[in-house]
Amino acid sequence: MSLRIRWDYDWGLLALALLLSLFGLFVLSSAAPDAGFVVRQSVWLLIGLVAAASLQVFSKARLFRLVPWLYLLSLVLLTLVLVFGREVNGARAWFAFGPLRFQPSEFAKLALILMLARVLSRRPLVRLVDYPYPLLVAALPVLLTAAEPDLGGAMVMAATAAGVFFVRGLPWRHLAAAALAAVVLFPTVIWPRLLPHQKERILTALNPTRDPLGSGFQVIQSMIAVGSGGLTGKGYGQGTQSQLGFVPFRHTDFIFAVVAEEMGLVGGLALLLAYALLFWRLVSLALSLPFLEDRLVVAGVFAMIAFQVLVNVGVTLGVAPVTGITLPFVSYGGTSLVTLLLAVGLVELVYRDRLERVL
Repeated sequence: MSLRIRWDYDWGLLALALLLSLFGLFVLSSAAPDAGFVVRQSVWLLIGLVAAASLQVFSKARLFRLVPWLYLLSLVLLTLVLVFGREVNGARAWFAFGPLRFQPSEFAKLALILMLARVLSRRPLVRLVDYPYPLLVAALPVLLTAAEPDLGGAMVMAATAAGVFFVRGLPWRHLAAAALAAVVLFPTVIWPRLLPHQKERILTALNPTRDPLGSGFQVIQSMIAVGSGGLTGKGYGQGTQSQLGFVPFRHTDFIFAVVAEEMGLVGGLALLLAYALLFWRLVSLALSLPFLEDRLVVAGVFAMIAFQVLVNVGVTLGVAPVTGITLPFVSYGGTSLVTLLLAVGLVELVYRDRLERVL
């Protein structure tokens, strides 16, 4: 392979990911409870960049040979965390190593993308007998994550898998059957098995004022913060709702409310525009790739990031239930940031080696 191809990266995608990450540090310096959060996030940013750069040492062929083992390792970690993990906010989802914490479900998202790309690029989805194995591959990490219980993480994995399946191509009759099954299963199987607080979050999303001092408090305060920002915002570090503590989890789940309050509609739209450009680059790269397995990898990364942005902003605006899904690259969270940068590095790797077929 020529040196030209080996170094043929999409620098625009890298620049957008770095820009969003740096913007996240800027917002965190206002939203975080203390400066320590910004310092730790900066360290994680450096670790993520080094990890994404180190990934480029691999060839695509070598990485894809490791995919089954990476997927198996992710399942093992998701199982072990149920037994040995530290419970945070009611979910046993973290391994703790002194002051450091590691969330295996983040690593599992990338392993799931790679494994589905490997499986679905090798088999058509024409008959019903073609579905059990890829569906099992998708379901195992989703169910293990839901058992923590981490509904938000499980939803991200499910949406990621759905994106890969959709890009692989499904007959319309199968899509219609899946939609019908979802409509039937949600009220009969899924809803009865949700925990009380999970049901309450969904009901609150439909009507935040039903319990304004309880389950609806977070969403209402977030909506007030967003609306009070006006066109240009109250100024950096001057948001009353966020700085006075009315907006909960303002450095993680509700960080978009801080952006909208302090930077206004202009700042919020500018951030969404940056995400739109990132998605445009991912779609453009996917369309330029000649092999299906590579397109499926990029589709998985796109679905993973886009779903998180959609839900996080939706929660902030009161149109989606609170699920604990953070805003990619911007919210505080070391494992999440490293995973996102690794995802960008993975896209760059398959783009660089796009002329190399391995499956």
